[in-house]
Amino acid sequence: MIQLQRNYRNDISSSEGEFSQSDIRSYEEYLSLARIPHCEGVSARVVNALHARVGHSDLSIDKIAEDIGLSKRTLQRRLQQQNANFAQLRDDVRFHYSIKYLIDDHMSVDLVSKALDFSDRTSFTNAFKRWTGLSPSVFRKLFRDYA
Repeated sequence: MIQLQRNYRNDISSSEGEFSQSDIRSYEEYLSLARIPHCEGVSARVVNALHARVGHSDLSIDKIAEDIGLSKRTLQRRLQQQNANFAQLRDDVRFHYSIKYLIDDHMSVDLVSKALDFSDRTSFTNAFKRWTGLSPSVFRKLFRDYA
């Protein structure tokens, strides 16, 4: 009988999303990553409109454009002139609030997903993994004592 042996290297994360201890950052580093960058002009108006809506209203580009008195296309053009885009600004705001909601407010993953206007829990979980490399539930378990 032939046996195959797998060789695992400790210095490389597996392709299945397992992280070594060195891949996990400190809570302060995550907070720093989740800071919303300083914006000016139309970008700042978009971020302010997103802040006003987060947690209770639709965060779509159509609604934000309406809030700041521009058409969707004009908003996109003006953001492009500033080398910004709506999706990235919305992601920045969502990431910021996701940590606040998970750790400070002890909200469930489902409630955070709804508060941040994701289509479902899976979409939120995938976005959170993209931002942090961790699932929301793992993140909460690691940092629950920081609240």
